[in-house]
Amino acid sequence: MLIKRQQQILERLQTQGAISFDEMRSLFSVSTATAYRDAKMLVKSGLALKTRGGVKLSPPAAVGVPPASKCFFCGAPLSDRAPFVIQLQDGSQRRACCPRCGLMALRLSPVATAVASDFLYGRMVNVCQATFLVGSSVDLCCVPSVLCFSNEADARRFQTSFGGQVYDLEQSIAQLYRLMALPGSRPAA
Repeated sequence: MLIKRQQQILERLQTQGAISFDEMRSLFSVSTATAYRDAKMLVKSGLALKTRGGVKLSPPAAVGVPPASKCFFCGAPLSDRAPFVIQLQDGSQRRACCPRCGLMALRLSPVATAVASDFLYGRMVNVCQATFLVGSSVDLCCVPSVLCFSNEADARRFQTSFGGQVYDLEQSIAQLYRLMALPGSRPAA
């Protein structure tokens, strides 16, 4: 389970790409040993890669798993095009083939954090800060299609050409439950 400081380090990695141990110590007023432990947890979780003097954000291919692996939600093969990684509170990870499966799974377990690949740029994005395009004409694998974007402006530009609806995290999950008529969904307003 990632603690708040580790989640903040991950958010910094998502915006800057890398962070040094010195920066961690300075930003969070922690010891060198604590900075190393925080980095080790992110590396162990597959969310970061160790570098000389710090850590950097794992590229989507590094966050993914071997091609023979399957999505824990639908059983489809995983690809490195749209990885979705859920870190559970018990420290274990779940990997989904696409944002649709990842979003559907977020309500099933106690989640510590989740990241998904930005559809346009391939950078890993904290799903709490992401914008999702639901139901566009671009089908990655599962239906309805869900694409992840690091910002709303990119999602809206993409929507113009490929359709669908733009939502934040909670709205996306609610919309998927409605579209799939799953228990726990709220009636449409």
